[in-house]
Order: sequence, then structure tokens, then C-alpha cells
Amino acid sequence: MFITTLKSIFDIDNVGKRWSVRILYLVTVLLNAAIYFNPWADTDFTPLSNWMMSVYSVTENETEMYESLMSSIPLSTGNIVFLATVLIGEMILITSAYIYAGIYVRQYRIEKLRSLEENPDSINYAVTSIPDEPIKISKMILRIFILVLVTSIVALPIITISFYFFILTMLGLPFVFTAPVAYLAGDKGLFRSIPYVAKMSLRYYAINMRSLALVIVVAIIVDFVVPYVSNVSLTAYYILDAAITTWVFLSFARLAALSYCTMKDFPLTGARRPYAI
Repeated sequence: MFITTLKSIFDIDNVGKRWSVRILYLVTVLLNAAIYFNPWADTDFTPLSNWMMSVYSVTENETEMYESLMSSIPLSTGNIVFLATVLIGEMILITSAYIYAGIYVRQYRIEKLRSLEENPDSINYAVTSIPDEPIKISKMILRIFILVLVTSIVALPIITISFYFFILTMLGLPFVFTAPVAYLAGDKGLFRSIPYVAKMSLRYYAINMRSLALVIVVAIIVDFVVPYVSNVSLTAYYILDAAITTWVFLSFARLAALSYCTMKDFPLTGARRPYAI
């Protein structure tokens, strides 16, 4: 069962005819790797680090020293460019995750309709008489754009709040992490999708928590191990980091999409779950 769960979550290539997600993965990796090779970016933050240490060492009586330090923050243009490109890279990863989730749900529903048409008696969906319609591509693209726009506005406040209430955030994540998928699937509006999936996730809470924990553990291991590659080759580290980070993001998107489709089509009523998620 554990191996099946791993395959279900991390087999990001297994969607439809595979070419669409392969292109998405390759483009995302190339864009994120290119950030590290930006000739205008400066990754040396040593002056800023020394400045921060000086600020922390200033006492309450050294007002003039504090004002002098605050008047000249040693952040170069190259440092700003690098921070901006890192932020852009994060938005690229988030956008790719939304695109992947949208592709997954749409393809899932296309295959579901095809299966019901070919042999309706062999599929035991919760509602076989009224199957979900795949969202139109134009509508999905519009919803991805809106979702990315909203994310770019609310991401920083949400991340800040999450740090202060980390335990509550982790406990509440299994209820809401599929909300973007409900929106991208076209089932609910942007704000109505949150209570919709929260109610749906009640019976699946323990299953979702376990699957999320698995993805988070893998992400932590990757963050710990991959930087050691920089001791051998910095270029190899940049490329490998972009490749694995993209894989983790798309795996999270796959889990969210798989969980949503499973919860919607197979609501738990005491029977065993149909999929390993």
C-alpha cells in the first residue's frame, strides 16, 4: 500500500497522453534554472549580513550609530534583481502547479466520461447518471490567471500568518488544500470552493493528512540533501535543484487533484477507499 501511495502521488508523468505535463515540467525546470544564471543578479549577500549583525549589536544609547546604519542599507542592485527573480521563480512554480491540477482534473473527467460511455456497468462512481463535464480550456485558462493573480496578492499575508500559527495551519491544511482544484475544475466559485471542499474533506481528513505529510517529508529531505551537490558542481546544483523542486511542486498539485477527484466521486460511507491517496 505504501508503494502504491508513493506512485499515486509522485508519478507526475501519468496524466493522459503525458506530453502536456512533460512539456509543462520541462519549461518550468528551464525557467527556474535560468534564474540562477541571470548575469545581472548578485547572490553575494555578505555586506547585508554584516550590516544586520552591526544593527543587532547597537545598544539603546547609540542612537546616532543606529540612524547611520539605517540610512545606508548595503543591498546592491544585483541583490535586488536576484530577490526579484527568486520571487518570479516561486510564482512560476505555483502557476505550473495550478496548470497541472487543471490538466489532471480535466483529463480525469474526459476519461471518466469515456469509460461510462463504453461500459457504464463496470464503473462504480458515486453518481454515474450525471457525470461531471470537463471544463472548457478557455475557461480553465481564465481561472488559472485569476488564481495566480489572487495568490500573488494574498501569498505574503498568508505565509506570515502561517508562521505564527504553524500548528493550526498544518491541522487545517487537509481541509482546504484542494480548494484551488475545485475552482479550476469549474465546480465552484473562487470563495465558495473553500467551504465546499472543507465539508467534503471531513471523512477524508486522516487520509489527506497522511498524504500531505508524505509530500512534506520528501520536500524536507530534498532541501537537506540537494545543497550538498553544490560542493561538487554549482551548475549541477542549480539544474538539479530546479528539477527536483518542480517535481515536488507538481507532486503536491497531483495530490490535491487526485484527492479532490477521489473525494468527489467516492465519498466515504464506511467502505474502504478506492484509491491510495
